[in-house]
Amino acid sequence: MMKQIISLIAALATLLCLASCSPSENTDGTTTTTEQTTTTTTTTQPQKKDPEVNAVSSVINIYKSFKAKTFESSEGKTLPYRLYLPAKYSEEYTYPVVLFLHGAGERGNDNSSQLKNVVQKLFNDKSSPFYQCIVVCPQCPSGEQWVNTPWANGNYRMGKIGISDALSAAVELMDSLLNEYSINPDRQYVMGISMGGFGTWDLVMRYPDRFAAAIPICGGADPSQASRIKNVPIQTFHDNTDPTVPVAGTREMVQAIEDAGGTLITYTETSGYGHLVWDSAVETEGLFDWLFAQRKQS
Repeated sequence: MMKQIISLIAALATLLCLASCSPSENTDGTTTTTEQTTTTTTTTQPQKKDPEVNAVSSVINIYKSFKAKTFESSEGKTLPYRLYLPAKYSEEYTYPVVLFLHGAGERGNDNSSQLKNVVQKLFNDKSSPFYQCIVVCPQCPSGEQWVNTPWANGNYRMGKIGISDALSAAVELMDSLLNEYSINPDRQYVMGISMGGFGTWDLVMRYPDRFAAAIPICGGADPSQASRIKNVPIQTFHDNTDPTVPVAGTREMVQAIEDAGGTLITYTETSGYGHLVWDSAVETEGLFDWLFAQRKQS
C-alpha cells in the first residue's frame, strides 16, 4: 500500500512538472509558451573629471618646463610654440587649455622670446590653477602680426581683413592639441598682450562659440562685432596713459558690448603703467579663479 502511495505522488509530481514547462492552450485554440528572460547589466564608463588643483612643492622655471615644439599648418605655415603639460598629466582627466598670445616685441623663430612677458607670472603662485592646465604659447614670425592692422589705429573692421596666416596657424595648432591630448573642449581659454591683445579679441570675434573666456590686454577690436561676443565672459585691461595702443579702442569695444546687451564684460582701466599694463593686469586678485571657473555655454 505504501509503495502505491509513493508511486502515485511521484506520478502527480511528474504531471505537474510537465504542465508548468509545456505550452498552455488558450480558449481560442492558440498556445502560449512561457519563456525565461535574461537581465543584462550595462556598465557605464565613468566620465573623465577635472584635475584637482593642489599646491606644488616649488615654482617651476618656464624655460625648462615648457617643451619647445614646431607646428606646420595645412597651408605650410611653420609656427614655433612652447607647450606646458601638468607634471602628473593623465588621460584620466580632461584638462583646461590656455592659449597665450605674446606681443610684437617677442616675434621671431627662437621659440623662446614668447615666454618673456607674463608667462612666468602665471606660475609664481604655488597654488596657481595653471599647474593643472595645458598652456600653449605660439610664436608669431618676424614681420607678421596676429592681426593685420596698425596698432596705433586702435580698433579696426574685421570684415576688411582676413584672419592672419599666423593666427590661422594658431587655430590649427589648438585643433591638433585637442586631438592629441585629453582636453576639455568646454574649457578653452585665450589671453594675450598688446599685439596678442588684438589677437585675443580677433579670435573670440571669429570663433564666438569656441572659447569659454578671454583676457585681452591693451589691444584693439571691432565694435561692429560686439553682438557676436556679448555672451562670452571677458575681462579686459588698458592703461589710459598707453602711448602705443590707444585706450579709446578698448573703451569703445566695451561700450559696444554693453550696448548690445552684454553683461559678462569686465573692464579695468589703470593710470600710470603706460603700455606695460600687463604686469599689473595678471596680478589682479581673483582673475584666474574667475577664468578657470568659466565653461563654454551650450
